Amino acid sequence: MKDFLHQFKFLQDVALAKVFRQELYTRFKKEKATFIPIPVHPLKQQERTFSHTEELLKAAHVPYIQLLEKTTTETQSSKNREQRLHAAPLFRLMTDVHVEHKDYLLFDDIKTTGTTLQHAEDVLKQAGAKNVQYFTLIEG
Repeated sequence: MKDFLHQFKFLQDVALAKVFRQELYTRFKKEKATFIPIPVHPLKQQERTFSHTEELLKAAHVPYIQLLEKTTTETQSSKNREQRLHAAPLFRLMTDVHVEHKDYLLFDDIKTTGTTLQHAEDVLKQAGAKNVQYFTLIEG
């Protein structure tokens, strides 16, 4: 999986988004929550040319919306556990979006300490989300 993610995200092999499309579609076809892919900072997305989380959902035909934007270009993988746990907020709501009082499902590629997901969940809950859960391809 480490090699897969490296090739997909950093070597920009966007075609690899199709590898999990059937499994993701089958897993989520009856999901009632609104999907929110964990966003990439705009500079990182420009560098990579795509959002890896959005591409995985698109390939699986899983509808999603984007409510969050990343506030920093720092990656969590570049930090140790202590630094991750004490990081400044990683996300904010996008301009002119409304968070409804309903269920949301955050989607990301990997969960290590859970800091990224916790920061995203906090922003959504403070904005009025009823419930926020998550799904990741990998828990490391």
